[in-house]
Amino acid sequence: MKTSLSHHIIDSLVSCGVKTVCIAPGSRSSELTAAAVREEKLTKCVHFDERALAFYAYGVAKSSKCPVAIITTSGSAVGNLLPAVMEAFHERVPLILLTADRPTELKDVMANQSCDQLKLFGNYVKHFTHIPANHPSLSPEWVTSTVAYAVHTATSSPYGPVHMNCEFREPFFREEVLDLHTTPTRYEPPYLTLSQDTFKKWGKKLSSYQKGVIVCGSMPSSSSSILFFAKHLGWPVLADPMSGLRSEGMDDSPLIPYYNDLLKVLDSLQPDCILHFGDKIVSKPLEKWLATRTCSSYIVIANHPLRYDPQGIVSDRIQMDPYLFCEEVMPYLTPQASWVGKWKSLSHLVDPLMDELLVKPSEMGLIRYLHHKLPSHFSLYSSNSMPVRDIDRIFFPQKKTGTLFGQRGLSGIDGNIATAIGLKEGSQKPLVALIGDLAFLYDLSSLALIKSSLIPLILIVINNQGGGIFSFLPIAKEKDVFEPYVAAPHPYTFLHAAHLFDIPYLKLRDFSELDTIFQQEKTVIVELSSHREENFKHHEELSEKIQQTLLLSPSFQSLR
Repeated sequence: MKTSLSHHIIDSLVSCGVKTVCIAPGSRSSELTAAAVREEKLTKCVHFDERALAFYAYGVAKSSKCPVAIITTSGSAVGNLLPAVMEAFHERVPLILLTADRPTELKDVMANQSCDQLKLFGNYVKHFTHIPANHPSLSPEWVTSTVAYAVHTATSSPYGPVHMNCEFREPFFREEVLDLHTTPTRYEPPYLTLSQDTFKKWGKKLSSYQKGVIVCGSMPSSSSSILFFAKHLGWPVLADPMSGLRSEGMDDSPLIPYYNDLLKVLDSLQPDCILHFGDKIVSKPLEKWLATRTCSSYIVIANHPLRYDPQGIVSDRIQMDPYLFCEEVMPYLTPQASWVGKWKSLSHLVDPLMDELLVKPSEMGLIRYLHHKLPSHFSLYSSNSMPVRDIDRIFFPQKKTGTLFGQRGLSGIDGNIATAIGLKEGSQKPLVALIGDLAFLYDLSSLALIKSSLIPLILIVINNQGGGIFSFLPIAKEKDVFEPYVAAPHPYTFLHAAHLFDIPYLKLRDFSELDTIFQQEKTVIVELSSHREENFKHHEELSEKIQQTLLLSPSFQSLR
């Protein structure tokens, strides 16, 4: 059988496990597009905005944990992928970038749409390969092997994007040129572990500490193994929203809710060991608290070789799956006296104060409502700036929920709508997305991606008509600079945006209106209006009330 180069590339991708391809319309890439469209095993998505399309692909790959291919034409179309590629690199999400390019004879001669695409993404891709146009030495075996290696690299720890730059000459649809008789190389994933003697050593070492704390940062998947491990040790667990552990529910658990507020009054508390599973954390109070501890053991365990040590305090680093580590070390642990109860006693004092947030619709009140009411089969996505910080502080549901997602690789506000749509497509589950007004405005074109899906998306835009998070910075006191140049105020609401893309719209006035939306399970844009200064005062008043309550409690005195 003979086939074109493009068909051979697409066929090899499918053989290597790629199930979704995202296509941006273009001329130079039309042969790749035709090959992808005619491959029945692929799920396809097309969108006119390459930047948004790439964030959509990032969302699909992140929630499905499968590599996703992106096809673009040449020129600025390729450059528009960069923001999502940067995010995917830092979040370790597997993307396969298939970029069409001009042939060599059209380079450096001012040919239209021609630019230097070789290694355009620099260090933000794990691997780059260039496939020349109609080169005489181009064999099907080499193409198959090249594609297989690219997919293997994208899906090997640490996961990440790879770039395949493909030259095409006109005419773009040529006679069949390659004999298709090869199959891609099969790569077995590595299994990283330690010796039993090493597990025994760590079991003995961890058992020697009286007051350990477990911190769980962002992780690709969650497991109750960490919670069983922590219960056995009697150590409290401070779980980041992106760890996946908050979705497990809180019943009889070592998870400590509201640790952001607890740590503000426990600044003198000194644990004798900190065990950190996973990577980054959202919480600034937790980062500050960790940086000022004096314990000699700060142990980080993650399933990749990358260094996580922004404060230069890590004493030990173990590369393996955190859940496997917990299961292997568990038999060698000797439980010590638990101090989890004291932490939980403090967090119980905060719980009723948080419920006071529900008195009227507000930014924090919305998070508290979701804490109680988010259906267990819904996932939750939080955009950056204020929504993810409020989630970090307030969202600790008592019952099991769907996955909690974020976009924390570089923590930007670009591509949030596209990412949310991709996440629900990749997971095939309904999703609630919390997005700030500036992030929503930034990504309006991505609303065009919604109509092609039957899976419900409840897009809640929190509109405080500017950058609300900046109200918490010292620059907010400089009124002449802050309001026009930092807060970036705007007069917009989003009713007409919903109408433009034919999406149902609700102006939220009472949280009970969301009960009906959850029951209907239909896609809708919900707008919650807020005021930046009132929201800042709301946060300050809550913090003061919580701090006063904690300082007067016997549990606080016993933990000090």
